[in-house]
Formats: sequence, structure tokens, C-alpha cells
Amino acid sequence: MSEDKFLMNFSNIVLSYAVNATIHLGLSPDPATGKVSIDLNRAKDLIDMLDVLKEKTKNNLNDEEEKIMSETLSNLKNLYLNALNTKEEIKE
Repeated sequence: MSEDKFLMNFSNIVLSYAVNATIHLGLSPDPATGKVSIDLNRAKDLIDMLDVLKEKTKNNLNDEEEKIMSETLSNLKNLYLNALNTKEEIKE
């Protein structure tokens, strides 16, 4: 397998979206700026894109890919809900 094919496997695509979502949730610094910032709308967009990808690839993933997709989405949704709850608590 060439390195290009390895870099473009399904799991890496899912994890790339996940890393970007965590950056927008304020859990990781932006690699371009080194700063932590929160953009919950963008994080939600990325999570929604993964949901669409999950639906469109239904019954076409191997067990490992399905597990990565399901666990990643579940974790991201929980992190997003925590971020929303934290934002609401700060407003009060």
C-alpha cells in the first residue's frame, strides 16, 4: 500500500473531521495559530457532516470503520453537548 493510500483511508478521514471539531470545541489549539478558540456552530457543522457520511456509507463499512465512526460521533456529540451546557451556565 502506498503512503498516499494509507493517508486517505476511511478512518483517517473520520479522524480528520474529529480533530477539527475538537479544535472548534475549544479542546485543542488551532495548529495554524496555536490559540484555543470556540466556534460551536462550526463544530456542529463538522459533526453533522460526519452524520451524513455515516448515513451515506451505511452497510459499506467494515467492522473497524463502523466502530471508529460510531465511537467518534458519540464522543463528539457528548463533547458538543458539554460545551453547550457550559456556555449556558456561563450566561446565567
